[in-house]
Amino acid sequence: MIWVALVGCHLFVLWQVQPVFSQLETPADITTQIRTYRAQLAADGRQVVIRLQLAKLYLQIEAYTEAVDEYRQTITVLEVNSVTKSAGDRHNSDISAAYYGLGLAYTGLEKFDDAIRVYQRAIASAPDSAYMHAALGNAYTNTHRYTEALEAYKIAVALDPDDMMIHHQIGNVYSKRGEHAAAIRHQRQAIALEPKFGAAHYQLGLLYAHEKRWDDAINAYQTAYQHDPTLVEALYNLAQAYRRIGDTAAAREQMKRFQERKAVLDPLHQLRGALQRTQDTTERAQILANIGRHYLKDGNYEKAAWEYQKALGMNPQLAMAYNGIGIADTMRGKYSEAVDAQKKALALQPNFVEAHAGLGLAYLRQNRTEPALKHYRQAVALDPQFLEAHLKIAMILLNHGSYAAAAEAYQTIIALKPDDAEAYHNLGLCYAHQAKATGDTRQQLNLDLTNAALTALKKAVDFSSQSSIQPPFLTETHYLIGELQASKDDFGAAEKAYLASKLPKAYHALAQLSAKKAGVEPSVTLETARRYAQQAIDLDPNVASYYNTLALIDFRRGDYRQAEQAIRKALELEPNNRNYQQGLKQISAKLAEE
Repeated sequence: MIWVALVGCHLFVLWQVQPVFSQLETPADITTQIRTYRAQLAADGRQVVIRLQLAKLYLQIEAYTEAVDEYRQTITVLEVNSVTKSAGDRHNSDISAAYYGLGLAYTGLEKFDDAIRVYQRAIASAPDSAYMHAALGNAYTNTHRYTEALEAYKIAVALDPDDMMIHHQIGNVYSKRGEHAAAIRHQRQAIALEPKFGAAHYQLGLLYAHEKRWDDAINAYQTAYQHDPTLVEALYNLAQAYRRIGDTAAAREQMKRFQERKAVLDPLHQLRGALQRTQDTTERAQILANIGRHYLKDGNYEKAAWEYQKALGMNPQLAMAYNGIGIADTMRGKYSEAVDAQKKALALQPNFVEAHAGLGLAYLRQNRTEPALKHYRQAVALDPQFLEAHLKIAMILLNHGSYAAAAEAYQTIIALKPDDAEAYHNLGLCYAHQAKATGDTRQQLNLDLTNAALTALKKAVDFSSQSSIQPPFLTETHYLIGELQASKDDFGAAEKAYLASKLPKAYHALAQLSAKKAGVEPSVTLETARRYAQQAIDLDPNVASYYNTLALIDFRRGDYRQAEQAIRKALELEPNNRNYQQGLKQISAKLAEE
């Protein structure tokens, strides 16, 4: 399998663009740069350097049709204008760059015969460019003219023996010709130059497999995937290699990994295929934006931002691309740029729900909750079914102690998603906070809120039990139920909930409750309370209050020695706590009486 078949023509073009032209840093706004270049050319279309820069930018954003037009115009200007002797070197440099860039654009369009023709023109002006010979070899390879491809690559590798990609490519051609020893030699040379070159390791794996060197093939496939997780073919071939050596368990495991990873990457590959099949600028912009969204979903924010920038280079009116850049910038902590991008999206599309939510997220990440709340509310006003915005609104209100408003927000979320266990948990938390805030002065309201909290929390438990994976909030749910049942003086229900929580603070609360109920509730004793206090300490031995509770229980039991040990441990953790100091004095007085 050759490089182009493995990664696609567009990646070959991008590799060629990087080293040959002066490196262009990823622009903050490609549309601005394109607009600037176009304005300069409108003023004077004979500016060859500017047109070459614009054409190069089109190559980088995969706008190959536009790049072809710019390179052709550059060539026309250069060939029509008379060139003085003193300008001859610059002319040769510009004409070779123009023909070479035109060849790359044709390669991106998969017009390989045209690419071969213009690469040859470029080489005539710059015969010492390794990259031009390599590009010519690539074009020959894509037309299955392996003899001519090998001749071009041999010149390229002689001109630049330290380029990993050239060695990789010539190795691929040798492989196509069945010359496996030479292919292995060049792939190894590519790896020597760049040990993390996944594609070269993968090709080595194929070559070793052809020679039935299964252990070497397995090692090569594993290394390839380790360095480049997009090489899912490595997992497939790894499974086949394991099968050949009789390790069926390993073969099944790798085939499962292949199928899982392939399912994730297939949508991206389909989008890349669609991008190759169309040259309509509007369609390509939309496809690039969808590729950006794929990377965004996968958490690859750098790649996502770049794909969205490319989309904007083709269609500067694409609001969703600005929105995507804004989210990527937010996740990278570039909040000012994120806000600017979302505002550009809204300037193009004022009722763009996702852009309002994107602004909300950017502000929220900066702890600017007021503007965040404003934009999330605008988002749900435009789309009342927008669950994510409702969740953010509820979270902000809950964190700010606006429990009644937060409860209303969680009720809306539950109406949209009736089986949302976490929403029920948070709704119960809101009611519990409200019940606690009412105190003892409004007993009926307090009881109603407590019961409402318990109802919500129990639903959170019920819905969580339907999932095969226990949600992380569930232990806290049980703890809250225990607290509420204790407030209702229902020891049995509280004990059951606390024990279900298994949190250290739940055992501590249960120790305190048991100490309070010792001698009142049947079967509840100070020994029961002491056991729960010790369990809290065993789970978290660095909380002073747990030792203090143990000391109080032992004091009531009349075991002053144990009480002294516990209170001294509390003071080790919090030496300035006056309550603990006073407790030690009281215990010491009792010990003195003995």
